[in-house]
Amino acid sequence: MLRILLAEDDVNHATLARQTLEDDGHRITAVSDGKRALEAMIHETYDLVLLDMRLPELDGRELIGRVRAADAPLNRIPIVVVTGYGVRQHIDFFQHFDVRHYLAKPYDCDELASIIRAYDIH
Repeated sequence: MLRILLAEDDVNHATLARQTLEDDGHRITAVSDGKRALEAMIHETYDLVLLDMRLPELDGRELIGRVRAADAPLNRIPIVVVTGYGVRQHIDFFQHFDVRHYLAKPYDCDELASIIRAYDIH
């Protein structure tokens, strides 16, 4: 079981992701903007962040940059990105900031669950 921060502003996508991950036994904290995501990551410990790239207040690129520039252990948290605006344009950015997994919306729930399971090595 992982503690996952879900940063997603679309209610339908957030609900679908939450249900998929909770069905696998993970504990989910959901936020709807990048500023709240960063605050949550500073104040709580998460095993993984599931991050939409287009968020209000602080977008995914800025959030990832701030997290990776932070001190350990925050800078090492795995980030899985979901985006509805194309993955190709972000590939170099993802590689530079150690984002190993990303999904284009709409994504398959089984694929999301499989990616998340890869981080659950307990």
